[in-house]
Amino acid sequence: MRYRSSLFSLLLASLAFMCSSTLAEQSRSECELRVGWDDWPPYFEFENGQFYGLEYDLLKATADAAGCSLDMIQVPWVRALHMLSKGSLDLLYGASYSEERDEFSRYSLPYRQEQFILITKSEAYDQGRSVSLHDWLQSTPAHGGRSRLGLFRGNFYGEKMERILDDNKDHVERVYLGSNEQMIEMLTRNRLDGFITEDGVARMLTGTFPPAVQRLIIKEQVADPLHYIFSLEVPVEVIERFNAAIINNTQD
Repeated sequence: MRYRSSLFSLLLASLAFMCSSTLAEQSRSECELRVGWDDWPPYFEFENGQFYGLEYDLLKATADAAGCSLDMIQVPWVRALHMLSKGSLDLLYGASYSEERDEFSRYSLPYRQEQFILITKSEAYDQGRSVSLHDWLQSTPAHGGRSRLGLFRGNFYGEKMERILDDNKDHVERVYLGSNEQMIEMLTRNRLDGFITEDGVARMLTGTFPPAVQRLIIKEQVADPLHYIFSLEVPVEVIERFNAAIINNTQD
């Protein structure tokens, strides 16, 4: 009787293990994440039915390692943040940390660094020269008014950069736009004095529009970590798998 009882217990344990393994595999295979994306050349682009760019490659490789498929939904960044907060999207990429976003999302580990650059017309500085954002905002533009600075809607530029902008609120007119094309157009038409963008984008723009625009390194800004941010409805286990993939990628 004791033997039959032991055998029965062993069978139950085996069955429980098989069920848990099956459920785990099923959960892994059913991990499909709705991702908000928009054109962000050269980091994230879509052409001829294919996605490409550094951000997409990193996202796809990380999701594959985490056992998740991606349902790509094109949506502007500000709306994407709102959709994530409501659970209509599961994942966004290229997000810096902010307390506001922390209230409605969960962050992955950092997966790469971001460096912001000031783009201006090629008049006063040499290409790639460092410039103090504080001093640039304090200087009087040729048109005699406040410095008109282009910023991307919904972007958070880090606590130090945001503090510089706040400290110079009397010297800067913030102009919020949604694309690099709008930034370049307004800059070349003298409706902006400069705009802030990421270094990879800045290098692309200065290569596309030389010598009309120049890339200036902002002295006060150090590279900031970028994260994936997840809706609160995404299981923690999925985020942990993303973190494991990020760790493996950084160790390679």
